[in-house]
Amino acid sequence: MNRAFAPEINLIDSLTLPEVKKLTLDNSVPVYLLNEGEQEVVKVELMFKAGKWFEEENLVADLTSRMLREGTKTQTAKQLADTFDYYGANFNNAAGYETAGASLYSLTKHIDKLLPLFFEIFTESIFPEHELATIITNRKQRLSVDLTKNDFLANRHFVNALYGQKHPYGRVTQVEDFEKFSVEDLKAFFKKYYNASNLTIIVSGKFDDSLVKKLNETFGSKNYTGDKASETISHPVESSSELVHHTEKADSVQSAIMIGNISINKTHPDFLKLTVLNTVFGGYFGSRLMSNIREEKGYTYGIHSSFASYPHGGFIEISSEVGKDVRDATMKEIQREINLLRTELIGDEELQVVKNYMSGKILRSIDGPMKFSETLKGLLIYKQELSHIQEILNTIREVSSEELMTLANKYFDYDKMYKITVG
Repeated sequence: MNRAFAPEINLIDSLTLPEVKKLTLDNSVPVYLLNEGEQEVVKVELMFKAGKWFEEENLVADLTSRMLREGTKTQTAKQLADTFDYYGANFNNAAGYETAGASLYSLTKHIDKLLPLFFEIFTESIFPEHELATIITNRKQRLSVDLTKNDFLANRHFVNALYGQKHPYGRVTQVEDFEKFSVEDLKAFFKKYYNASNLTIIVSGKFDDSLVKKLNETFGSKNYTGDKASETISHPVESSSELVHHTEKADSVQSAIMIGNISINKTHPDFLKLTVLNTVFGGYFGSRLMSNIREEKGYTYGIHSSFASYPHGGFIEISSEVGKDVRDATMKEIQREINLLRTELIGDEELQVVKNYMSGKILRSIDGPMKFSETLKGLLIYKQELSHIQEILNTIREVSSEELMTLANKYFDYDKMYKITVG
């Protein structure tokens, strides 16, 4: 191999996806199986429709999820942690906007011992009040620290300006929110949404039919059935009438910047092509924003843009932290780069580099069963088929500079974007 020459680039035309098998447990819980890999490791992931979208008071979904590891009818929090440690397993859980999930990583030989405990956490949690009090105290302390950080404040002001306090995507936590609910509210939320009617399971790794049988014996039982989460819940969007918001912090040497507006999500037909445009603009390390504002101007260590997509909406955000003396200059350069997208065609070489980069990301997203399980989870949330992955690749390969300029004029308008600065 002559290392004086770069290796030839091979473009990707088609994908070979891992095999996904779907079955249903005795109580109709859907299960997706990704039985691949060489290591004797397995991941069992649960997705409940129990995210922030369904809560009536702020923090209820988040703290309900957090409290699940604090004890069950037969196990204390310490006993739970000790058992997972003893078997070398890892348990993680968190609540998002749409779903609340949990993942259990284990050696395949131990999973049959851990599944009953995993099930117990989601059916017999007891929500001890003293543990909740400790968590709330820690959360309040963390919030007080976060409120001193420019980037944290900018993000709060940004999402709140876009959606308003009554919408889950725009709601920000205030100290007084911790006093607006009780442990009984968490228990009620747990009972309403953590049930078989709202559950989807993904199993990935190396396993045999005995795991499927054990899964059915535990999570296929009838004793945690309940009502299905409503598909008709909606929340009012109360966008700010002011596009420019600045929070002055005289002692700061840096300013946080967030710019953007409400936009489309992954279900929109323009979204795939728009992700290509965004990657050119600010979606990877070689993007125009990075090349201009970091590499050429030296205003920041990093700047990026992204399209945040959620099942009930989405938005574009451009964010960075810069020296306070170059804040205005940075915003002018962001505006200039947006205008270039709207008025000049992206060059063939630049676009090809981005297409190769994005194609490589797709390959990484399907590399191995556990990695692919994350991709599958995203498809399930948006009710998309596996064929959508090939559709993404085809769109990346085929989109033209002319189409991207049209999209830039449709979705990138600096004058209509919110500009949030803190510092």
